[in-house]
Amino acid sequence: MQYFENQYIKRMDSNSIQSCLTESLSLCNCIIGVLDFNALKFVNKVVIKNCVINELIIYCTWFDGGLTFVNNIVSSDINYEMGGHNNNEIIFLGNVFNGFFGFFDCHFNECIILKNNIFVKNSDLLVKENKGFDNIFLKGVVLENNIGRLDVFKNG
Repeated sequence: MQYFENQYIKRMDSNSIQSCLTESLSLCNCIIGVLDFNALKFVNKVVIKNCVINELIIYCTWFDGGLTFVNNIVSSDINYEMGGHNNNEIIFLGNVFNGFFGFFDCHFNECIILKNNIFVKNSDLLVKENKGFDNIFLKGVVLENNIGRLDVFKNG
């Protein structure tokens, strides 16, 4: 397991976490400038907890081992396109997303759970736009106590 705690990380990307793609990754109590997981496939679980993230890039990122994203603050918009493909739960709990959180063409094999989050500029997680590219929830989606809409387009 790769474990980062109480650190300032200017940028974390595929160059700095190559071994984490096959091991578990945990980020706890960190301030992160750019967290760039663009087009990465994580075989084991990823845990991100109590972090402040200026920019989060998860375009085409697969969390096969699951993702636990708890008590974080994200400043940027997030574009989660062609993501999911998780064999374990993806959990978003108690986060503040200051930008728009876009989901497009995500295929969630296991449950995705969103509880007690704040979506300041909303999300399109639940938008049904095009059958070929709508998000798919094979084991369902759990939504509890979130603030902000999850069914609007970015400019909606």
